[in-house]
Amino acid sequence: MPENILLHHCCAVCTPKVLEYFSAQFEKVTGFWFNPNIQPEEEFNKRLGALKTFTDERKHVLIEKKDYEGKYWDNYIGMDTNEPHRCRKCYALRLEATAREAKKMNIGSFSTTLLSSPHQKHDIIVEIGKKAEADTGVKFAYRDFRPEFYEGKNEIYNRKLYMQKYCGCIYSLKERNTGKK
Repeated sequence: MPENILLHHCCAVCTPKVLEYFSAQFEKVTGFWFNPNIQPEEEFNKRLGALKTFTDERKHVLIEKKDYEGKYWDNYIGMDTNEPHRCRKCYALRLEATAREAKKMNIGSFSTTLLSSPHQKHDIIVEIGKKAEADTGVKFAYRDFRPEFYEGKNEIYNRKLYMQKYCGCIYSLKERNTGKK
């Protein structure tokens, strides 16, 4: 059994089945919260709070890089605010940070709960994960968790934890509110 993995968490909703799987595959799973894309700050705090409740119940270690960084994310995305360009940049920001953190912690593998959501751009996530692997030497652990998404989502619903209504960035919120998508 491989020793350990650093698992990037995007939210509580995407976590249950991914954490269950990797907990059976690795000796140790350490969680990593880094999501400067989530806006506004109230939403950021709700998502982190739900994830912390879930991970605390599971006794799952969660490293939080939780400084609210909405302005940083805006500067990083720049003028490239349309899909899929902003999504590509957003995934790269978070997955590259996860791979670098894993390398710094001497953790041999990394992955993300983004692989669970049928609403995310799966192929782009995989491409970026593999590039981060090539750049850092930390193995990107891949599995398609989308078939199990709704089972995990129901677990969060039944626990009455916060469930978001949009991807996270201000642009996805605007698209949701205007009915685009």
